[in-house]
Amino acid sequence: MLAFEMERPRSLASAAEILEKYGSRAMVKAGGTDVLVWMRKHAVHPEVLVDLSEIPELKGISFYPHRGIKIGALATVNETAENEDVKRCYPALRDACLSHSDVLIRNKATVLGNICASVPSGDLIPAFAVHEAVLHVFGPGGERDIFFSDFITGPRKNSLIPGEIVVSATLPFPGERSAGCYLKLARRNALDLAQVGVACLALDGEEGRTYRIACGAVAPRPVRAAEAEKILQGAASPGDDLLDRAGKAAAEASNPITDVRASREYRLSMVDELTKRAVALCAERLQGGRAS
Repeated sequence: MLAFEMERPRSLASAAEILEKYGSRAMVKAGGTDVLVWMRKHAVHPEVLVDLSEIPELKGISFYPHRGIKIGALATVNETAENEDVKRCYPALRDACLSHSDVLIRNKATVLGNICASVPSGDLIPAFAVHEAVLHVFGPGGERDIFFSDFITGPRKNSLIPGEIVVSATLPFPGERSAGCYLKLARRNALDLAQVGVACLALDGEEGRTYRIACGAVAPRPVRAAEAEKILQGAASPGDDLLDRAGKAAAEASNPITDVRASREYRLSMVDELTKRAVALCAERLQGGRAS
């Protein structure tokens, strides 16, 4: 039998005070789909769970034209996937949401919970990377912003300090001429962790076509394939040779392990393949006028 206390604060200040008081003995719960599983497996042993569900300012999704979308800490994965602004402007994020577990779990799981869990195979992580998200944090020292590229520091580790809570995240507006996707390799379509996940965002701007590529489940932290992005710079319709070079560059940027789900060699091969598919799909969507 797991023994713990549950706190349900009604304000951010109260939640931060509880977390600061108990330190490492407390954990935050939003949807609970990660932390409760970890507790059942005895991977974590919190004395206090701080349930954020009664804090109203953590709810909802807001879109600001030409600025971006703000996702609250309590916004569920399904709520995000069904949001019309997400469908229109953030298809990579929507793909990632729909790749996350099954519809029942997505009704409870939160987007930012998936991010804060900081598990390398998290489906939402590559999409946040290509959209260069900013996390808005509240804690004992007040408010601060953390660029997503600085947030995850290792498997199930991030840059939050004791007492801090991620309140929301902003994904900047990608522009009127953009297209994105997230491709996931897993043994089963539902309820399975990614063996490899690749997100791609293609943008048409003043300097021509640019690409952003991020890979998940292939390193302790999310991987931005910077060299692959350079190779594809300016290519509106990348051919097979360019795609091959970009795929190999993405694989070279990755450092996967061998585990029960896949070997290192297989993962590297699939980073190459999924990168090529993701880039070609984004280019096709923009070429055909199907911009996000």
